[in-house]
Amino acid sequence: MVAFIAALIDTSLGMCYGTILAPILLIAGYSPEVAVPTILFSQLVVDIVGGLTHIKVKNFTRRDIKVALLVAIPATIFVSLGVFLNINLPRIITKACVGLIVTVLGLLLLLGVKLRKTSKRLVFISGLAGFNKGFMGGGFGPVVVSGQVVLDHDVRPSVSIGDIAEAPVCIVGLLASAVLGNLSFLPIYLIVTIPALIASLIGPHITIKISKKYAEKAIGMTTLILGFITILKVFFG
Repeated sequence: MVAFIAALIDTSLGMCYGTILAPILLIAGYSPEVAVPTILFSQLVVDIVGGLTHIKVKNFTRRDIKVALLVAIPATIFVSLGVFLNINLPRIITKACVGLIVTVLGLLLLLGVKLRKTSKRLVFISGLAGFNKGFMGGGFGPVVVSGQVVLDHDVRPSVSIGDIAEAPVCIVGLLASAVLGNLSFLPIYLIVTIPALIASLIGPHITIKISKKYAEKAIGMTTLILGFITILKVFFG
């Protein structure tokens, strides 16, 4: 149920899959070393199916390819660093930084602030999102999607790019987990992936129906809440 809801939100708003699923898996008793690969594997399936659906319903078109590459390449590079630190270092500093950045992005969206879109800004946001994905299993979408919207990119392609660009990030994250950790296929992978796959066929159709103004506010509010919760977890556990 949680995987279905998380994937539905992720493919319609471009975020929250790993952010919702990671704490649930930890509460259920799975270690971070199991939870993160589970999320990366199921997210890969969600991104492929959701991405193809976004293309089918024309949320993503040829003119969005350049931005998708600017998101995917730095994110894919930095995800391995995130996996390495997930295995070897304490998380409090990185969690605090990510929580702060996500909170600021949420506030900017809610206030309607727009920044001029440049390649350097997009690469910075994407690299941070990729690192966050490898480090915590979640947090890619809130940074990438809200970051694109703040940089005055249209909502619908921003959401679709968040899903499509995340696929190679998940692949590299899984490979890094296999090389740096002890990755093995577990039943939890399928338990999470199957309902998530079903939801990913539905989410992109919801994206079409959300108006630009409402979508920006919804993404902004969701991003702000996620950032605030991340900061609270850092300081209060």
